[in-house]
Amino acid sequence: MSGGALSDAGVPGIGLVGCGIISQCLLEGAELAGIPIRAVCDVDRGKAARTAQRVGAYVRETYEELLADPEIQAVIIALPNDAHYLAALKALDAGKHVFCEKPLTTSAAQSLEVARRAETSGLVFQMGYMKRFNPAFSAVKQRLHQIAPVTTASFRLTVSGDPVLEGPGREPSSWHADIERAGGGFLVHSGSHLLDLMMFYFGLPEAVWGSLRRDASGNEYANSFMFRFPDGLHVSLQMVQTRARGLGYAGSTWEEIVEVNGVNGRLAAQGADWMGKVPPRASFHPADGEGPRELFTFWESQWAEEMKAFVTGIAEGRCLGSTAADGYRVDYVLEQLKRLENESGLLELRYEL
Repeated sequence: MSGGALSDAGVPGIGLVGCGIISQCLLEGAELAGIPIRAVCDVDRGKAARTAQRVGAYVRETYEELLADPEIQAVIIALPNDAHYLAALKALDAGKHVFCEKPLTTSAAQSLEVARRAETSGLVFQMGYMKRFNPAFSAVKQRLHQIAPVTTASFRLTVSGDPVLEGPGREPSSWHADIERAGGGFLVHSGSHLLDLMMFYFGLPEAVWGSLRRDASGNEYANSFMFRFPDGLHVSLQMVQTRARGLGYAGSTWEEIVEVNGVNGRLAAQGADWMGKVPPRASFHPADGEGPRELFTFWESQWAEEMKAFVTGIAEGRCLGSTAADGYRVDYVLEQLKRLENESGLLELRYEL
């Protein structure tokens, strides 16, 4: 989905719950897309007031007041991970369309419950997996047919960090660093995006094997997995935090690489930061030997594109991004990957939705 800002006609009244860091990215996307936010709420009233002033919204004192507001038809849930479950169910019960930041919840069982409720609600429920809307990664998806049949694929993420390998772990500086509240560390925060992207490209994997290492704080700092898909395709996922600096083409703290090889060519995409502030890259190496070809010559905000998808999806009565069912499947696979810290061998993946 691309193009300029949406017109006000047909745009639902949107309320935001949670005014932390991720909400600022979403609000920037909404602003770029021309999507107004009518109301906000947060337990930190100062944050709520500052956010409301920034976007020209009014403040509701509680989430319940926001949901009871007749001018609000849709909500953006940008709360700590452990609050997603109840917030999502309350929004669906109130008849509101939902945009929920990832992960859906902190357990596969809770995510399955929410996904089933969303499927029968008749409402649009979109997950905040914005990499589907990143111009580099979406360009790869759009051209998979040109290199088919696909033979191998890899997803690699290297991030500058400081794993605590000995002694007591660090005290969490925020809920984001609290393994219990967040439902995990590096694997959940960043790996969930790569899993969603993998499923977006290739469908649902049927088995996985590999390894996971945690540091003294419980953070999954080194992860290496191989997934098997029903058609026989094998896809690797590698994630590591390192004390190295100056990574990738931008010399940043983040290097993300997706490579897909096929009989008729090769596709590659690279990102240099999770926020998408640094323009990503994508290339196509065709079978005719004339490559590589750059796949796009302009940059689009992944945040604006996913916000436009949410609003357009509400107008069309269908989700145009990751669904609640997709959110459950990612959370289910994450739970299985955590088993590989203590287990070896192949794990069969059996989804309930």
